[in-house]
Amino acid sequence: MSESLVWLCVKNNNAFLVKRGKKNSRCGATQFSKESGNLMNVNSFKYSGLANKKTIDIDHNLTLSLKAPKKANAPSRNIASIPLKKCAKTSMKVVKSQGCNSFYRADLSSAAAGRYAKLYRDSQVKKGLVKPARAKFGRNSRA
Repeated sequence: MSESLVWLCVKNNNAFLVKRGKKNSRCGATQFSKESGNLMNVNSFKYSGLANKKTIDIDHNLTLSLKAPKKANAPSRNIASIPLKKCAKTSMKVVKSQGCNSFYRADLSSAAAGRYAKLYRDSQVKKGLVKPARAKFGRNSRA
């Protein structure tokens, strides 16, 4: 099936959909998605891991996962995982070269780089190597 047809079937009802907020006349309810392969966890066609044949995902273990479109009929062998355990600069080059080159998903390059940077920073904070970011309260406060 084509990607757009799958998206039309899946966009409003699937097991990974998380709806937040009240739907009113000014704005609709915010919809998130917890599926694997969804880089930004937003319910949209661009980031969908279910509808797209080529997806990029970076999980909390700092592992880059790419979906192989040729193995669509074999779900157990469909995803290739690349660990990103080296320094941040080397791993960022791997993210950009493997998943975000012009032949795979070049439109997701900035989103993948941003997600890796956030997850890498979070892992450094958990290890105690870097201090966490300071919370801001109110306008221009330094508390």
